[in-house]
Amino acid sequence: MATSAAPASPHPHALFLPYPAQGHVIPFMELAHRFLDRGFAVTFVNTRFNHRRVVAAAAGATTAYSSEGGGRLRLVAVDDGIDDAGDHENLILLNAAMQEAIPPQLEALLDGEDATGEGLGKVTCVVVDSGMSWALDVVRRRGLPSAALWPASAAVLSVLVNAKRLIRDGVIDDDGAPVNLENNSFHLNESATSMDATFLAWNYMGNRDAERLVFHYLTSTAQAAAAKADFLLCNTFSDIEPAVFAGPTPATILPIGPLRTWQRPTRHAPVGHFWHADDAACMSFLDAQPRGSVVYVAFGSISIMTAAQLQELALGLEASGRPFLWVVRPEQADKLPDGFADAIDGLAKGKVVGWAPQEQVLGHPAVGCFVTHCGWNSTLEGIRNGLSMLCWPYFTDQFTNQTYICDIWRVGLRVASAEGGGLVMKERVVELLDRIFEDEGAKERVLRLKEMAEKNMSEEGESLNNLNVLMESMGR
Repeated sequence: MATSAAPASPHPHALFLPYPAQGHVIPFMELAHRFLDRGFAVTFVNTRFNHRRVVAAAAGATTAYSSEGGGRLRLVAVDDGIDDAGDHENLILLNAAMQEAIPPQLEALLDGEDATGEGLGKVTCVVVDSGMSWALDVVRRRGLPSAALWPASAAVLSVLVNAKRLIRDGVIDDDGAPVNLENNSFHLNESATSMDATFLAWNYMGNRDAERLVFHYLTSTAQAAAAKADFLLCNTFSDIEPAVFAGPTPATILPIGPLRTWQRPTRHAPVGHFWHADDAACMSFLDAQPRGSVVYVAFGSISIMTAAQLQELALGLEASGRPFLWVVRPEQADKLPDGFADAIDGLAKGKVVGWAPQEQVLGHPAVGCFVTHCGWNSTLEGIRNGLSMLCWPYFTDQFTNQTYICDIWRVGLRVASAEGGGLVMKERVVELLDRIFEDEGAKERVLRLKEMAEKNMSEEGESLNNLNVLMESMGR
């Protein structure tokens, strides 16, 4: 029996499918807003588990979601293939389950079955996460223009795309483990610049079985994205990774970043956070502090510290004598010293919050230093706001980004030793804070990177031009 056609729409209609992790959903939502600004309608697809968190984090402001972009933004949930009671944050299980569960649901969305009555019309183009590139088979069967976005550094993406060459050259084995590194470094090819071992990012998980599985998933999806998408996008800008864009594959990766640092025209635009941020508490605390004095501490959505390490960091921040704003996830808060949060809040010298509006915080003139896990979004936000950084990576490409920050750009310092594993004592925290606040060279260098980021976002900027070319092509 014939089905009724989806309603016609005067707008091109883009479907966005991010990988279900906080660091992927946020830049995807920012890119979606860029498409909305250009007149597209947008269907934004999250797994049901994350969809609930995004809506709950909006604190009831669902009207902002429905009205944003003149009613052209639609948030949609799909099942990820894991039972409700299952572990939806186990990425190994998730990667396997999603490939079976999501494509049939995506077919329904692309064929317009769920668009009836919403006035958005059929989907006319698709942007998927590089880590979800298996979805491109569904897209290609319908002849729709497509793009794949890698929301991390171009260097790691280039390594993943060229992994077969590294295996052939004996740099890594068939499971991604390093085999032949000279001075803890390697080359993508004979003419390429030397790259530190941390750019083999999957090898920094602390579990070889997990590293092997992640290597195969990331390389297979990145290579599929490069082969099947019309555009291979990266949330970066060429000035910050010149070795990649001057190398053997510059034309295959289109830099369109820094995505997360473009200013939205309205503060009520949905940003895809999984948790509610207490904006007023954070801003009122920062408003009361001297310019450039505050230490902002945030380790992202996944990093976990031991109770002993969390307590040493707390004591170090307190002993530094500097005002600080520290994001401590609720599941970690009971590891803090007894009464710590209330005590420092009472002194108005420090504040502990469960989640923060990070871009607003980093842009506040009171903030003078960023203690970070070195996620790529956080790294770009630190640069965009001209902040020196103390680096405390947890896993995978966070170690890559630490290499960029400390060794290549020289705008930050490592907290832990190169060997890792040891407890970072409060005295070390105080010492590093003193050093980074006094390092005028690092401040000058990060301000130059900030200028480069702003140039790329300007009307004459390369990244903005690339983004305009993308949207023009996708909107035809």
